[in-house]
Amino acid sequence: MTNYATKDFRADIVKVNLLTEDLPPMGMWDEMVLHMNRFKQKFARRPIDKTSIRIEVSPSMNESDGWTLREWRHFTEEFVDELDQVTKTPDDKHKNLVKTNIKNSQYFAALHYDAKSEIPHLHLVVNRIDKDGNINDCHFIGERAVAAAHAINLRHGWKDPMEIRDEHLQQITDDCMDILKSLPRFDWTDYEALLTRQGYNVKLQRDKENVIRGYSIKKGNSSFKSSDLGKGRNLMPTKIEDTWRKLHPVQKTMAVQVPKPLDSKKPIMDRPSTAQASFSQAKPTATSNGYRQVFLIDGKQVQLSIPERVYKELDNNIEVPENSNATHEDILKVAMLLFLNYIDAATQMSESFGGGGGTGTGWGKDKDEDEQEWARRCAKMASWLCKPIVRSRKYGR
Repeated sequence: MTNYATKDFRADIVKVNLLTEDLPPMGMWDEMVLHMNRFKQKFARRPIDKTSIRIEVSPSMNESDGWTLREWRHFTEEFVDELDQVTKTPDDKHKNLVKTNIKNSQYFAALHYDAKSEIPHLHLVVNRIDKDGNINDCHFIGERAVAAAHAINLRHGWKDPMEIRDEHLQQITDDCMDILKSLPRFDWTDYEALLTRQGYNVKLQRDKENVIRGYSIKKGNSSFKSSDLGKGRNLMPTKIEDTWRKLHPVQKTMAVQVPKPLDSKKPIMDRPSTAQASFSQAKPTATSNGYRQVFLIDGKQVQLSIPERVYKELDNNIEVPENSNATHEDILKVAMLLFLNYIDAATQMSESFGGGGGTGTGWGKDKDEDEQEWARRCAKMASWLCKPIVRSRKYGR
């Protein structure tokens, strides 16, 4: 998470709070962990599960046009001040929330630029334990962030974030319906591919039987679940085929020639060829002991196996980066290679998806690290390796 927020220190660091200046990403995280450990005994009975808070906040292009890092720093401080004052969610359903104390907590803010729109946005990573050893309440943290942004918008006369969200929601819904109208038959591969061509980042959630149970669509810095789209949740996986049928009533009485579905193996953008490592396009095979996948490493077919609990841990912690050519399944296979210590093969495979960067020196399983934690680290590293390198730009006066 720290590496992603800082883009391995290639992002512009806007502010560090109660942390040593000019530390590398893992140095900042180590300082946070060190501070947590000082109060380990205090939380011994109820150990802290979520050790940090992560928030993304994005003024519009017009609002932040021409800002230097100094203006972004002021905006960060203003946002943190407002966030610490929030005691209820914007819909008033949850009141008397315990205030956060982020102003007196370790945090850093890093500036990213969206690869396509170049809209700048902040990544804020906060230690759950404040300077005095008290825990920052993270209940409804997303709703709190919206309330803080709303207060800032009112102060500056900017557009309300909920209004922007509603506009994005309507635009995505309209695009989904247009795509369904254009499809001669409903097919998840075609649906996902056409949404991707529209510039959206689509993430499908599958169960053990590989059945799609949910999906989300990301526009800019906002992500929308399928249950939020359409009317009466008619774009959810359980209803979307019925929605397609209602848009194609002629299909019931007329025989039509069904065009060949889009090739699911053909990427939307040209990917570099894999030089040393690739994998079978077949899905991993479930065995009595876990999952098995065939990889082509240095020109030789290698059959690798991984325990079921590890496979699930990797699968649950994969995050598909913004604008990545890699799918969830692609990144999962990179994570499998990392877990099994095929580091060079994992790096080469991630590059074939347009990823950049490397694991850095010293990457590997720690001596006292359990299997599940190692799997989580491999999943996060795989997500990082598959993230395209985007050069950020700096504004000067």
